[in-house]
Amino acid sequence: MTQMQYDVLVIGGGLAGCWAALRAGELTDKVLLVDIATVSKSGSSSFSGAGILMPDETDDLDIWQKEIVEKGQFLNDQDWVRVMLEEQSLRMADMGRWGLTFELDDRGKVLRHVGLNHDTTRIVTVDSHEMMEVLRRQLEARGIPILERTMMTRLLTSDGRSPTAGTVVGATGFHIRTGEVFSVNAGATVIASGSVGSLGGCGEGLNMAYLAGAKIFNVEFARAFDKSGFEGKYMHVHLNTYQRLGMRLINKNGERFMVRYLPDLMERGKREDLGLAIVSEGMQGRAPIYMDLRHLDENHMNKLYTLPSTTRVVNALKEEGIDFRTRPVEYVVTSGPITMRCGGIKINTFAETNLPGLYVAGEASGFPGHGTYSVGGVNLALCCVEGYRAGEFAARYARENGRRQVVPRQIKALVAQTFSPLKARAGLTPGALCEEIDKSLSPARVAVFRDAATIRTILEHVTEWKEQAARLQATDHHELMKANRMASYVQAVALIFRANLMREETRGNNIRVDFPYKDNIDWLKWVIQWADEERKPRIGAVPVPLYRYPVRPKEYTRIPANLPFPKNQ
Repeated sequence: MTQMQYDVLVIGGGLAGCWAALRAGELTDKVLLVDIATVSKSGSSSFSGAGILMPDETDDLDIWQKEIVEKGQFLNDQDWVRVMLEEQSLRMADMGRWGLTFELDDRGKVLRHVGLNHDTTRIVTVDSHEMMEVLRRQLEARGIPILERTMMTRLLTSDGRSPTAGTVVGATGFHIRTGEVFSVNAGATVIASGSVGSLGGCGEGLNMAYLAGAKIFNVEFARAFDKSGFEGKYMHVHLNTYQRLGMRLINKNGERFMVRYLPDLMERGKREDLGLAIVSEGMQGRAPIYMDLRHLDENHMNKLYTLPSTTRVVNALKEEGIDFRTRPVEYVVTSGPITMRCGGIKINTFAETNLPGLYVAGEASGFPGHGTYSVGGVNLALCCVEGYRAGEFAARYARENGRRQVVPRQIKALVAQTFSPLKARAGLTPGALCEEIDKSLSPARVAVFRDAATIRTILEHVTEWKEQAARLQATDHHELMKANRMASYVQAVALIFRANLMREETRGNNIRVDFPYKDNIDWLKWVIQWADEERKPRIGAVPVPLYRYPVRPKEYTRIPANLPFPKNQ
């Protein structure tokens, strides 16, 4: 075991984690960044659409806040919305000084444009690979150590207990190729390890925090329509760019069907709205669905084939004989492994959790400013702002409180638990368990259209899956990583479906066919979960403090959900 001591430990090397490490490094020279893969070469940030919300001095932030909150269906933490709007331009300016290039308009100004669900708000699109390379170069220039190919699996606590009545004092993990064990004693720890379904992530940070006693919120808004692609086999991201250029969706009859579902925004709706419309067309016999770009003028078509956000995909497709210039291209959305983009580890505007010494940023936080999911670009903007704040306040906490000692027996027990799959002689492989779970979660009546009966059935399966996850086999350290990830994934599924069962309304991705309406009378609330001192799951609901927020619903009523609910209940 390699034992290490740092003021701030940052777990996760995506956009939020890099920002946390960079800001913490300005306040202390004892910062360690740990990533399960390679910083700048992997993870959601490096392969994101890289559409980042960007207000500037000409914008009325009150109007921006109103749009974000209304489209987040009033479940946003409006304190976070304001912080993001006021600080995001500073973070973008920082990245510009460090060398990140921006697309410019005809006047030489940074080009801002519409994307997912935008009316007044605007985003900029950058090359996500370049963005992460810029941040990595900053880390290296400042001498901040990076420990890669290392999976952190459990948080350490001052009293040696999980859940803890004390503070978080670091974490343990292992190198996923060599198996070397690491124990990091830290004054403050930042979880920025992504979320569930984030390009292979299975909610490891969420699981670590929950087991240690952190509160989890709003995970019922995990979504099924996260993956989309062309021709049934070519995955794509960067939906914002296709929307910006003017994509159209047509069904097999050549009809531009979004007019029936989102007559105002049409194809500029958020991914969930597009997905549900595509499902509805399929249920009514009008699939397959196509993305049609043949109407684009020469300038826009050239952008499609030259912008960093789309050029790799569209030119690869062209080599396969698929050319957007000449024909519509089949567009597919899939339901499958649950993806969490809203809901996660609960934090305040200092990025603090309810556990002293534990901070969170990025996807792991569930983006509290997003609500149920507001507009495109909020994710990456909050990664920047949350990451910066997490790094700052974690470093200040560590300087003021010092570093409390770890409990050796806790390390020994947690490491043994982490490595137990290598000793197992029976049980499933991680891949086999993953396949079993995904088969159960993929049908539309589970992935999208849920009721109390289907939710309870999944929760019954969860009990079995937890037992299977505790007996998984691993033949090497890479499989050991997968086994630990599957244990985290099962825990995330349990949290998601418990929250689904509690929220008795249809709002965002929490679609309940037995409650087919948005309930602004009883359900303007955040669903909170935690583990009590006996490790038993607890759940409750806390009213959104609209009494002190500037943006409120016009009416407190129940609003029927205009969704293609299955007819056979």
